[in-house]
Amino acid sequence: MKVIGLYRKTQSGEPVIPASVLKLNPGEGIEYDIYRQVGSPRQVLIVSQKTLSEFQIKPGELGENFFIDAPIEPLQSGQVLQIGSEVLIRLMFHCEPCKNLEKIHPGLMKRIGIQRGFLGFVIQGGEVFPEDIIRLTSDRFPALGDRAKERFWEFVPRIPAGKVVRTSNLLLALGVSSAYYRAIPTFLKTAIQSLPVHRIVAADGSLLPRYIPDQAQQLWAEGIELQRNKVVNSDDFWPPINFYPQILIHNNPN
Repeated sequence: MKVIGLYRKTQSGEPVIPASVLKLNPGEGIEYDIYRQVGSPRQVLIVSQKTLSEFQIKPGELGENFFIDAPIEPLQSGQVLQIGSEVLIRLMFHCEPCKNLEKIHPGLMKRIGIQRGFLGFVIQGGEVFPEDIIRLTSDRFPALGDRAKERFWEFVPRIPAGKVVRTSNLLLALGVSSAYYRAIPTFLKTAIQSLPVHRIVAADGSLLPRYIPDQAQQLWAEGIELQRNKVVNSDDFWPPINFYPQILIHNNPN
């Protein structure tokens, strides 16, 4: 595999622009790209030449950062790609087709499926150039699901005891837009009993007793002090820098 083209998005509502080099920072993403954000699983988007050819799409139209010469279908969540001599990208989940694709070709949203692209997280930074070789390493992270609810099930158990996550940062961690706020109550109410959803609080730190009736008692038991049913101590909030580990979980010799 190798890199054919590089792109970055510098302004909201504008198309991506070609780049002769991209500089990536670990745990953050691409410098000068609007999607560079600590804690986000959507730091880079990888799109295949096969996808563009099959669906008659021009390079850059899918908003990709890396345009590569190999198909993405064989790639799997949790795998780690080395790009060039130093950059390491953890593959997170497939980029979901959205309504913007209809502006390219009517019906593309339904047809493209997982070929829309693969989202990645930067675990080791550096510079990437066109023609850089892409190598699939033997290192592996746990796989993430393509559905937001599957990622919710994976993320919530990792919130440490004695820490909470705001709903706004929950959406960041799940890699979804603010439109998903309306889905959070359903996620909370339907969660299995062992899932520590009491560690999720509103964006302002307030508790969510409507969906988690015994939340206050559970947080008190973990040493979190409350004021008027609200978490106010900044040290009690789990920081986004810790949402996705940058240390490899295990190696796969195969």
